[in-house]
Amino acid sequence: METEEWIGLLLYMFLFANALMLGLLFLTIKSENRKANIYLGLFLWSIVVHILNDFLSELFGVSFIIEPILFHLLFLFFYLHKTINQPIRKWYYLLFIPGIFHNVLLHFDGLFLTESGITIYETAFYFMEIGLIVYAFRILQNHQKKITNFYSDLEYKSLSWLKSIFTFVILIHFSNFSTIVFDLSNVEFIEYIVEYASFGLTLFMIYWIAYNGFSQPEIFKQRLFFNKKNDVNIEILNTKKTEETILEKVIQKPDEVEKQVCKEALICSEKDIQQFNEIKTQIQQQELFTNPKLNLRILSEALDLKEKALSRLINECGTVNFYQFINEFRIEKFKQLLQSPKANQLTFSALATEAGFSSKSTFYATFKKLEGMTPKQYEKSIKKST
Repeated sequence: METEEWIGLLLYMFLFANALMLGLLFLTIKSENRKANIYLGLFLWSIVVHILNDFLSELFGVSFIIEPILFHLLFLFFYLHKTINQPIRKWYYLLFIPGIFHNVLLHFDGLFLTESGITIYETAFYFMEIGLIVYAFRILQNHQKKITNFYSDLEYKSLSWLKSIFTFVILIHFSNFSTIVFDLSNVEFIEYIVEYASFGLTLFMIYWIAYNGFSQPEIFKQRLFFNKKNDVNIEILNTKKTEETILEKVIQKPDEVEKQVCKEALICSEKDIQQFNEIKTQIQQQELFTNPKLNLRILSEALDLKEKALSRLINECGTVNFYQFINEFRIEKFKQLLQSPKANQLTFSALATEAGFSSKSTFYATFKKLEGMTPKQYEKSIKKST
């Protein structure tokens, strides 16, 4: 065996060992997200089996045990559903059929498929996987919208890291696909680049999964807001009341009042604005925003107000989502602390924590977005003005 082959073998043994151990941890470790983590463990072990196939082929000439390449994305897809507490529909399990069928055909001694070759069948399934990723991205996007209206901290809740993993899987598949479609054996330099790029992506993906998977304490056990039936009933009642009010005013008064009613339908009523201002005052006085785990449910209980009503007031009267609404209070609190004696004793991060931020990155990003400068720049501007 040549030196280059030995280096390649050692690298993939390193990859094999890491994926094996991390997969075992995900499968056995106890955590809030354990049921979902099982799928991450299976995903990593599918990589292990894939590498093992290559080892057996190179060293002993044995073709493969199970070819798991068509299962990779499905494990991630199931992890996503389990984490956000969405039901796994029965038809999702049918997505495993092409992979099973693929393995059955591979066992017919190359009669239908060959392990090293690529067929129209496999190509079609790769395009199906792209469709699956688009669907997964849509789920993640909807999840992102919901959590910004429910949580005041989004650290490890947005699941944006999963988008990266899905993308990595497709890039690795594309890399494998290209080496089969295009014969690179005559261009060794490009072949090595493609091979080691695939190795690098896989290794980075494994560690990225490990870091984020173990840092994902959040399991969305409860539905955000009310259940759908209640939501529909509330919306119907509100709509009927609004329609009745508008009809009454239109019948009683002429066109000018009708225009005013239309404007009121688009903006908050005086009663809503008054209630919204009272909510802000109560949050400010009790400093409810300093709770880093504050969410819509906790706040609604503290204010003795229904979640849906509170969310509507924030969205319509505040013209922001819950995440932005609460973090505005936290930024103002940080600015107050920055001009207090505590600023001489504590760092920016410590002051931000006292203001209610649970993440340093979230604090810096929020501060810059609201103030148009970094906390350090803001501190300097204060010193110049005094």
